[in-house]
Amino acid sequence: MKNTICLLLISLALTAGAGCLAKDPGAAASPSTSNPAIPTANLPEGFKLLAVLPGENSNLNMTEYIEEFYGPEDIGQANVSVGIYKWKNEDGSYDNDDAKITLIELSDEDHAKAALSNFKSQDDYQRLLARNLPIFGNATVNGHGALEIKDIKGDNSIRYLYLWNAGNIAILVEGNGDRSRSLELASASGL
Repeated sequence: MKNTICLLLISLALTAGAGCLAKDPGAAASPSTSNPAIPTANLPEGFKLLAVLPGENSNLNMTEYIEEFYGPEDIGQANVSVGIYKWKNEDGSYDNDDAKITLIELSDEDHAKAALSNFKSQDDYQRLLARNLPIFGNATVNGHGALEIKDIKGDNSIRYLYLWNAGNIAILVEGNGDRSRSLELASASGL
């Protein structure tokens, strides 16, 4: 009888723990194989592929790559793929900052739009907007209306980001300081 009670208590504890994990935004990003829309070949001139995540390691926690997409609006379960690139400077050297294409496949278009809304609502962006800095603009990527974000880095340089959705997929492209090259990388996704 004592063993039965112990097993019952252990089962209840495990069930309660699993319920907590399911509510944790960090647990919402599921490991997956990489999305075929991550460009790996025929990249815009000067860009070099470093890695596609999660790749072969299906145990990689992709949540850290999409933390900015969590917020007041629920995005549900997320299937995440990230392409990481380097770009060549005019002198032939490669820049120290990585360019990225992040694709987040969500259950439907409403969840994708919620993810975009959460991303735009980041505290850093809200502070910059409160100072009347024009960090948001409009762009078109592969026929989709996209939000162009002038991301101000620590050295006060600007890096161009592009954010849009194609149906249930939220797309973030983190380019470099060259607007046209950053747009070329965004277009390379085909989405």
